[in-house]
Amino acid sequence: MPKIAVVDFLFHWPPDGGSRVDLKEVFSRVAKFHDVKLFVPHFTRYYPRGEILEAIPIDIEQIPFNRFTYNLIQLPGRIKEAVDKFSPDYLFIADGELLKPYVVNALKKYKPILRFYTYDSFCIKDYGTFFSDGSICLTSFLDTPFHCIKCTAKWILKNKPRMARHTFMTSLAFLPGFSNIVKRSLRNASTIIVYNEFIKKIAEKYNPNCLIVPSGVDTGLFKPLNSKASNKVPVVLMTGRIGDPGKGFETLYRACKILYEKGKSFKLLVTSDKKFDEPFVESCGWHNPNDLPSLYNQADICIVPSIWQEPFGIVALEAMACGKPVIVSRVGGLMKTVEDGKSGFLFSAGDEEDLAFKIELLLENRTLRSKMGEAARERVEKEYNWDKIVEKYYLPLFK
Repeated sequence: MPKIAVVDFLFHWPPDGGSRVDLKEVFSRVAKFHDVKLFVPHFTRYYPRGEILEAIPIDIEQIPFNRFTYNLIQLPGRIKEAVDKFSPDYLFIADGELLKPYVVNALKKYKPILRFYTYDSFCIKDYGTFFSDGSICLTSFLDTPFHCIKCTAKWILKNKPRMARHTFMTSLAFLPGFSNIVKRSLRNASTIIVYNEFIKKIAEKYNPNCLIVPSGVDTGLFKPLNSKASNKVPVVLMTGRIGDPGKGFETLYRACKILYEKGKSFKLLVTSDKKFDEPFVESCGWHNPNDLPSLYNQADICIVPSIWQEPFGIVALEAMACGKPVIVSRVGGLMKTVEDGKSGFLFSAGDEEDLAFKIELLLENRTLRSKMGEAARERVEKEYNWDKIVEKYYLPLFK
């Protein structure tokens, strides 16, 4: 049985986002056919990196680090030592932020498969990825390193994110030569997996073996429930971090204000603890992932108004799987997830007038909402089922 080593620098469980879910869903299935071992640094000072609080069907090796050892000197060597001991036939390297290129280059003899669920080293600003001064940034670090270093330093000084600051400093990403290290790591890969055309165009400049692979959704968990919501007025739902400007809540808020001032009846529901003065907005608090299917089923329309280049947009898939029409901004992977006019609508990112128009179309037409919701569920079952994704895209990589 072929052995596969999987390295992920951010993995922890329970998850905090789609990337961790994606890795677990993929390799729990791959492990049925191959000997899979997941290697994770265990370093929780700034983030629950490597913290496993619930069992998953993948063999995991936690490698202990602290803030003095989690750096470009010790991390590559200790990861390499653990992987070499396992002696895999294949190496798959997933999330890694700015230290990922060093590990890739240290393990180049394995001709690793690289996965970029987000943008890792293509935008060294990390949490502020491809989002600058309130608008989409189309500049890649590999093309304009000096511009991006300046942007990142300014962002870190202003926001003081401890994790991003630590990674930025320990990776020496502020030095001009770092971009060459990233480029070398891309060339050392056998295959690069990405989630949208935007990042593929960046990566394929350095390695032509780029493959766009969709993420998936658990269609058994996220599904239409028998109990139908008896909403007095239509519910418009946005899940996710509304405080993150890249997620586009302000655009949605302005769009809903336009509709409210036109006398439209609806309720905007957001997963936040923030209190709003406006009568059309209601917070329902942050939800555990297992509670999200019920929340989606309470909604009539789901919105993903991201301004930044959303890598894939798992939230849109979850809502679609629950049989809801989804309105998404025309950015990143969202453009491929929703079929405009069939399973939902696309709108121009940051354009509240366009978004308000699309929301109004669905508010005024219950039949259209139902028809699009059914099409959304059908699309997810056909294109985004985990078993089909693994069989079509991942298993052929390990033959």
